[in-house]
Amino acid sequence: HYPINFVTPGIMLPGSLMLDFPLYLTRNWPIFGPTHPPIVVEGTLLSMADYMGHMYVRTGTSEYVRHIEQGSLCTFGSHTTVSASF
Repeated sequence: HYPINFVTPGIMLPGSLMLDFPLYLTRNWPIFGPTHPPIVVEGTLLSMADYMGHMYVRTGTSEYVRHIEQGSLCTFGSHTTVSASF
């Protein structure tokens, strides 16, 4: 009898590989299908993914995001800097 933390990875890895290979090869992810239809939440049209909290996170830093109007430049610290680009 082996401890569960030694046995569990050996049990889970083959199953996860068998699941992942067909998903990656066919590019068919039916488990995520219900997250795409639009729904209305408090008068706002959202996708189910938006409602569940999945967000698109911009990977670039905000210095490269240019706005014509005046705005605030986000920093990693607690202060913001007012900037204008043209």
